[in-house]
Formats: sequence, C-alpha cells, structure tokens
Amino acid sequence: MARTQDRAYIPRDVRRELWIAAAGRCEFRGCCKPVDRDFLTKTKCKVGEYAHIIADSPDGTRGVAGESERLAKDPTNLMLACFDCHSRIDRNGKNNEYTAEQLRAMKREHEARIQFIYSATGVKDSLPIMMSFPIGAHVPVIDVRQVQYAILENSGYTRFPLDKHVHIDKSDFDTQDNSTDFWPRAERVVTEVYERRILPEITARNGATHLTVVAFAPIPMLMKLGALLGDKTEATVFDLPTERWLWDKNADCPSPQFLHVVPDQLPREVAVVVSISNVATPPSYSSIVEFRAEAPNRGIIRTEGHVQAFRREFNAFLMKLVRAGVRVLHLHPATPLCLSVEIGRMLLLKTFEEIHVWEWQAPIWKQALRLK
Repeated sequence: MARTQDRAYIPRDVRRELWIAAAGRCEFRGCCKPVDRDFLTKTKCKVGEYAHIIADSPDGTRGVAGESERLAKDPTNLMLACFDCHSRIDRNGKNNEYTAEQLRAMKREHEARIQFIYSATGVKDSLPIMMSFPIGAHVPVIDVRQVQYAILENSGYTRFPLDKHVHIDKSDFDTQDNSTDFWPRAERVVTEVYERRILPEITARNGATHLTVVAFAPIPMLMKLGALLGDKTEATVFDLPTERWLWDKNADCPSPQFLHVVPDQLPREVAVVVSISNVATPPSYSSIVEFRAEAPNRGIIRTEGHVQAFRREFNAFLMKLVRAGVRVLHLHPATPLCLSVEIGRMLLLKTFEEIHVWEWQAPIWKQALRLK
C-alpha cells in the first residue's frame, strides 16, 4: 500500500459527493456506522475515511497499473468507511481477502438503500415491540439491529424504526412452559411491561402511531401480547420466514389458501382448532369448528400480504361464529409466530364472553391462558 503522504489528493467536491451518497455512514456491508461523530463520546466530528476499491497506486491493495492512476480520484472507486472497515479493506496489501467486485457490490447496495430513504413517500415512524420467552429448551435471541433493518427492508423504506424500543426480554425465564406456574407468572410479566412501558407510548399525546411486533414465545403468550396491543394502533407483525425477520421478496412466492366451514347455528361454547403451521390434533370436545390452511406447514407465511390475507379470512370466520351464537371460545392453535400475535389482536373481546387458549403438550392439550 502506498505511504499516506504519497496518496492522491481527493478533491473537496468528490468527498462531498461521497458523503452525500453514503449519508455519512460506513459503506462496508453490515457496518453502517455513522462517521460524523466520535464513536465513544458521540461528539460531532468527521471520522470517516476514503477507501479506494482499486488502490491509488499499482503497488497498493487491488492496485492495477494504469487503472490505479486513472481511478485515484473517481467517486465510483471510493467508499466512505470507518477506521475499522478501512483497515479491513486495505490490510495485507495484495493479499487482502476482499475483491474489487465485492467492494463495488457493497458500495452499490449501500447507496441504493440511501436513495430509497431519500425518495420514500408516505413515511411512518414505527416503535419496535419485541418479546422473548423460552420455548421448551430453546432460548431465543432477538437483536434489535436486525429488527430495525427488517423494518426498513420489509416496508421498502416507508417505515422507519424509532430510536427507542420496548423489549420484553425473558429469554432467561427460569420456568419452562410445561410447568404449571409458567402461565400465571409469564402473563403477569407481560401485562406489567405492557402497562408500564408500552401503553404510555401509544396513548401519550404525539405518541407512537405504528408498532412493529417481533416475538418469539409459546403460542398462548404471543396471543396474550396481541390481545394487550389490540387493533386500535396500526401494527405490523414480523415472522421468521427465512432469516432475520425479513419477508420473502421472490415474485413466485406462493400464497396460502385458508378454509373454514361454520354452521348457521352453534352452541354458546365451542372449541376452535386453528391449523396453519401444522395440523392441530382435535381436542376431546363436543362441538369443534376448524379454521385451517389448505396445506399447513411451518414456513407458510412468507410475506406481509400473506398476513393480511389471513387477517381478512380469520376475521370473516370470527364474524360467522358470532352470528352462529358462539360466546365462549376455546382456541387450540398450531400457528406461526406472527399469526399467533395477530389472532390475539383480532379477538373480539367485547363480543365473546370468555376466550381460553390451550397449548399442545404431547400427547394432550393443556389449558394455558384465559384472555378474557
């Protein structure tokens, strides 16, 4: 790599163009640190560095005789980087692991995201609501940075995460969901956090008008969270269809089909079996109504459109139950994370007199929560 004093001078207009295109953030994939402030003290200062993709010297990292000289001051050959990522890009000289093609792709992706942000219309701020409870021996880990990124990506940069969030983090909960005291303890924790931290955010003057919900917990707890949040505040609920809460953007992603048959008249009290992520075992109950996907499977909900389609169908199903005379529901769900929360949000708590949620603990169903 060429010595610092020998490096090509980068004109002010080129540096300005690069800062604008990168929005003052490191362009190395996965970093995105702001480089307009001190990372430790947060005081305003310029700590960004100008990293060459093709080195400005043939002897430098990825240097090419003729090309290095020609591209030394070209903004398309420069990345705005933090100190650490500049070191990653340049260390070991000719033996550096990153190719020019890889770095150009990082620059292109970062600057395309910034353009999305600049040009987005109808933008809404969203308050991330996260919940973590162990499911059996599985201990969930939810990274708020992944959630913030998913909010931007899933919405096409029309929803932006607020700089605060609420995390009901009980991944270290010392009682598993097969214990008899799990449900009353867990319900109490979620209710207390909702009343102390979430409710003030959505009822305050100029409070949050949109929520993004990301939760990993036993199904009844997901429904409890949904019931507390309700349907008055607009919300989007994410799932894990692929990774990091990102929806599937494949144009050929198949849409799930939902089926249900509700008789004109039903008893006041019925069991409702919901088979979406799996085929739920029917309970031993005298009157059973089923809502199901045509082909239940764990990865069935892969886009926000799938969630909205489910909401329309399930809401129509609930309306038919009400018209048929049902007032007490016993829910037996096999549902994905996001739909479990959505069912809780959709339940007509003013219409149904009682709503009970059961959990499958092989080989039987066990009553978990009473939502009303």
